[in-house]
Amino acid sequence: QLLREFPTDPNVIQLEPFAITLEITTRPPQNFLRHLCLTDFSPGQACLHTFLPRLVNIFQFCKMSLSAIVHDDHVDVVCSALAVNCCQFGCFIQNTPRIPCASENHDWMTKLREIAPSKKLRNLVIPGTHDSASVTISKWSLFAAVGLCQNLSVVEQLQRGARYLDTRIGSGVKDSILVDDVNVVHGILTGGKFVKVLEDVDQFLCDNPGEFVVMEVVLENKRQLTAEQRIKVFKLISSTFGDRMITKDDYDSWFNLKYVTLGELAEKNKNVLVLLHERICGFCYEDKTFDMDTVTREFNCHKNENCMRNKWHNTMDSQRILSSNEEFLETYCKHLGKLLNSQFVMTPAFGGVENVPGLLFGMKSLRPVSLARKLYRKEVLETFLRDRADCKWNIVLLDFVDLCPLLVRSDCQV
Repeated sequence: QLLREFPTDPNVIQLEPFAITLEITTRPPQNFLRHLCLTDFSPGQACLHTFLPRLVNIFQFCKMSLSAIVHDDHVDVVCSALAVNCCQFGCFIQNTPRIPCASENHDWMTKLREIAPSKKLRNLVIPGTHDSASVTISKWSLFAAVGLCQNLSVVEQLQRGARYLDTRIGSGVKDSILVDDVNVVHGILTGGKFVKVLEDVDQFLCDNPGEFVVMEVVLENKRQLTAEQRIKVFKLISSTFGDRMITKDDYDSWFNLKYVTLGELAEKNKNVLVLLHERICGFCYEDKTFDMDTVTREFNCHKNENCMRNKWHNTMDSQRILSSNEEFLETYCKHLGKLLNSQFVMTPAFGGVENVPGLLFGMKSLRPVSLARKLYRKEVLETFLRDRADCKWNIVLLDFVDLCPLLVRSDCQV
């Protein structure tokens, strides 16, 4: 009964009749109350017996809102618990970061090139997203919470600064020959159309021609495409990006990852490098064998291992993933002829019998979002990277990039 009118300022609610102002920072509903300021209160206008009950209401209002923040993790425990959410539907996938995140970095490479055209691609810190298009998987699919790795669309990821996209594909219809039946997949889960992902990336690059995107396309295990579908996927990629792709001739001549700079990429009007996992190649179509070399030569899609080093760390332990990435960087940081992909991605797993009680009651989780939130605590990933800002980080691969702390500044330092 205290909320009598809303002023034009959306961040301020005026409470009548005591002219008490609540200042609220713009946040999602569960975290919306951050500051309470009592201002312009005139005691002469109030009677004690009418003021106190209303003041109690205000404090209850604050308690309720603040408890929503506190219990955010509690709700995650409930949704993670197999005893409650045995089918692991994607309910309550958090989309509120613990600390502010970058929201608009659509042209950070362009701005950097203007002040440092000689900056090498290999020396940049490049945000990347794991299972980039998994947001297209329905949250109400069985086990969706285990397969969802991003809250943002591919376009939103690019606008926030991601320049490496990990795209998993497979056939949505068994034995189909149609490219429209090629979907985003993650394990047994099926998401949106692959053609839509390509269209979104292409539109972003048309709007931001000074940016450079590395897009890796991986054929998911057990989601095989027919030979005709694979050919159509290659043709679709080639026709979508056209002359802006790094070609085989480019790779054999000037595109040496040890030396190539942002200035060179802009000068030659190149802004996309497409990498393929070799699993999608090695097939016959119309009496012709399409191995990796043939696909590279005809469609300008490159073998991922020729251009990039990465390592899957396969752990749910945040400290182990940090130490493993540090060892990986120390081992390969001198290999400047390839991109270096540091995967800060937690892998859900049942583990041994001793983990069963924790999984049943939510003390452990199979949800990537739960694991990512633990990793993204300020004292964990952010501190780890800032303490190692002088290391030769390159691609930094992340789940739920919208939940990750602000790690990369415009000067490309961690």
